[in-house]
Amino acid sequence: MTAPVFVVDHFDADGAGHHVLDGPEGRHAVSVKRLRAGEDVVLTDGAGRWAECVVVAAEGKDRLTVRIDSLAEEPPQSPRITVVQALPKGDRGELAVETMTETGVDAIVPWAASR
Repeated sequence: MTAPVFVVDHFDADGAGHHVLDGPEGRHAVSVKRLRAGEDVVLTDGAGRWAECVVVAAEGKDRLTVRIDSLAEEPPQSPRITVVQALPKGDRGELAVETMTETGVDAIVPWAASR
């Protein structure tokens, strides 16, 4: 089973190698996922850096303290893929964006066609 992944702005490791996950991500981790001490989690900044962590403590309903065990960084892929997508009718736009994201598209440019 894969450890839950949470998006953070940056990794705030204190002197002991701990990071506090709070705000909406912290609330989701504590209240929805119900993570407890000893469980594995992954933090990512969404830009290719991630940290494998272990939960140290859950505090209240929206605060999780984790110990950062390892940091890693993946270089950007080359070449970058940009897709120009005409605005579809109905709700197919969401499916198009989801599919492009799953296949590794780097940028999506919406395009309003005259026809």
